[in-house]
Amino acid sequence: MFDIVNFLKNLLYNMLAIFSFSRKKLSNKLSIYVKSNTGSTLSVDLEPHMDIKDVKEIVAPQLGLAPDELKIIFAGKELSDTITISECDLGQQSIIHAVKARPTIPSSPSKSFQANGKRRLNSIISEESPEEPYPAGSSKPLCETMSDLELTEVNERTPGTNSAQSEPPAERRKANFFVYCSQCEKVCTGKLRVRCGICRSGAFTVHRDPESWDDVLKKKRITGHCENFEVPCVENEAGDPPFTEFYFKCAEHSSGGETDFAAPLNLIKTNHKDIPCIACTDTSDTVLVFPCAAGHVSCLDCFRQYCVSRLL
Repeated sequence: MFDIVNFLKNLLYNMLAIFSFSRKKLSNKLSIYVKSNTGSTLSVDLEPHMDIKDVKEIVAPQLGLAPDELKIIFAGKELSDTITISECDLGQQSIIHAVKARPTIPSSPSKSFQANGKRRLNSIISEESPEEPYPAGSSKPLCETMSDLELTEVNERTPGTNSAQSEPPAERRKANFFVYCSQCEKVCTGKLRVRCGICRSGAFTVHRDPESWDDVLKKKRITGHCENFEVPCVENEAGDPPFTEFYFKCAEHSSGGETDFAAPLNLIKTNHKDIPCIACTDTSDTVLVFPCAAGHVSCLDCFRQYCVSRLL
């Protein structure tokens, strides 16, 4: 016999469950690993609106330090206290570095730098001196300070003009990278990361931002400062600073740690200028720009079909 009472009771419970579920707020927390140069690794959950000062206040007590004794390093930059998590291009299980700030020792700029601008060993301890010529915006993440213009090929620029000066600052776009991810088995958006070329630690700050693909893809182009050890890494006995090693990670799956790697595809770009494909004439958001003088453009589907037809 049909039990109308139990039916109504179950219906009421189900409706209440649906309403209570709809009231739950979806969490957008990021689970981040914080590595210190003492060997400790902490797992923290961070909200996108939190800033680096909040991160220091969470992490410092667990490391036995005061918040103002910590430096937070990510992707080649020491992050300022006002930078928010949402500005840092972090993903789930990303790694940031927390190191103890070293005391500042005044040094003469003429003794700190060689004629070619390399930082010498006698100035490494005084990295935090505000008088030293750091690049503008060095307290911001690399993803914020780099723009597409800086990594645009020469044949895409207007001849006789400086792209960094010809386009108004308001129109400068963040750099976009594409990689082939073996885990996702497809072309994905990528993230540029930085580590010491000697010890391969991510607790490393660059002396300047990359200005071309050669700076990123070729070895020994940009120097930096390693914070992984009490005595910083040096390139040679003369005390030259170590070189930066750039690498790419896939932005479409959780980080696999600092050994995670994806192959960069520097000919694939965002089609900001809405240039049609040379084969199908359609306009795609993402295109392959041929390394020819004319800079011909192909959509990825047409280029894939072309490659397959050549292999058959």
